[in-house]
Amino acid sequence: MRMNLERLRRGALRMLILDALSDRSMHAYEIMKSIEKKFGGVYKPSPGSLYPVLKSLIREGLIEVEMREDKKIYKLTEAGKAKWREAKSNVKSLFSSNTNYRKLISQLFDISLLLYGYREKTSDQILYERLNRVLEECRGNVEAILEESKQSKEE
Repeated sequence: MRMNLERLRRGALRMLILDALSDRSMHAYEIMKSIEKKFGGVYKPSPGSLYPVLKSLIREGLIEVEMREDKKIYKLTEAGKAKWREAKSNVKSLFSSNTNYRKLISQLFDISLLLYGYREKTSDQILYERLNRVLEECRGNVEAILEESKQSKEE
């Protein structure tokens, strides 16, 4: 079972592409496989989601394209390398400086590992529907708490 692409925010896919290209230049299929490997096969971007993001990154000057043996090879520009270093630094500082945030992320990660561990143990559609309802309710509760917090700070 793969994660649904619509649930992966566009910004996350952008960073995943920059991350893949930070190691070396690649063609689109290699980028997809690199991302899939990073997620242990749970998520792989489709060509329909990858190419629009690649085009956007090219327009922004973060990646460029070279033709090699009739294949488009994507590579980071200097601006792309700088953007990746900045994003990587922000993630490191966020996770290292905020203990409460790290605890939340750890909880989410634990839930994802729990779900991943049961992915092939059951094909019970009702179970998946129940779990999905619980997660949707949880997301709604989290959004409500964050909105409430935002409003109280504005007052």
